[in-house]
Formats: sequence, C-alpha cells, structure tokens
Amino acid sequence: MLAASTASPNPSVKTAPKPENWSGVAQGFIAAKKAFQTHSLQEAENILLGILEFAPAEPKVWAWLGHILQSQGDQEKAEQHFQKAKSLISRSHQQQSEEASSLPLARILWQQGERQSARSMLAGLLVTKPEDEMLLQLSAAWEE
Repeated sequence: MLAASTASPNPSVKTAPKPENWSGVAQGFIAAKKAFQTHSLQEAENILLGILEFAPAEPKVWAWLGHILQSQGDQEKAEQHFQKAKSLISRSHQQQSEEASSLPLARILWQQGERQSARSMLAGLLVTKPEDEMLLQLSAAWEE
C-alpha cells in the first residue's frame, strides 16, 4: 500500500501543462503567431516552448521556433530547430509509407479482388525488402 507524501510541492519545479490549463497545440500555435506578428518574439518563443513541453513531435512548432531564433540572430540554434522539424516530417512520412505498405493489407486487397492495389502495395514492400523471399514468391504468384 502506498503512503501519502507529506512533502510540500517545490514551487521552482515547472510542471507540464495539464488538461485544465492547456489550450492545445492549435490554440497555442495561433497565440504564438499573434505574438510573432506583434513582434513579441520572446512571448512567441515562450508559447512555442510550452507547446513543445506537451507535444514535442510537432514539426511546425519546431520550424516556427527556428524562425523566431533566426529573427533574434541565433542562426546556429535556429538551424538545429529547422533540422529537428525536417527530421520529424521525414519520420512521419516514413511511418505513413510503412503503414500504407503492409503485407496483411495487400493480401486483404488481393482477396477482395483489388488486384492492382494489392500489387502496388507489394511493390512498395519489395522496395524496402528486395531480398525477402516470401515477398518475391508472392509477387511472382500475383503476376500470373
């Protein structure tokens, strides 16, 4: 059984946003854009950093943070943020591609008579695994 803690909270420790005080990525991004447009760069930066605490995989936020840092003359840090945004976008596209090219889905499409879609999906799988014997055999069978 867990005992209740008697320690008081440390006011200097920053806590992550909670549902009751978190407006969400979209609203936070809108607020950051408004701050940026009124040249309140520090406020915009703080808002974006707050978003990243809650949603660190948002490439748009990383890119905007890069623009703000670039505006402030911090080219090196800005470039790091741009690279982070590119990396997240690339990772997202790769995951979408992998999800779109799955063998079970290709088999279901084949069974449903959607032969061309199944062959296309199998071709995508063969691009990533050109030596996979099972995929090669299936490809040969589906070409007949």
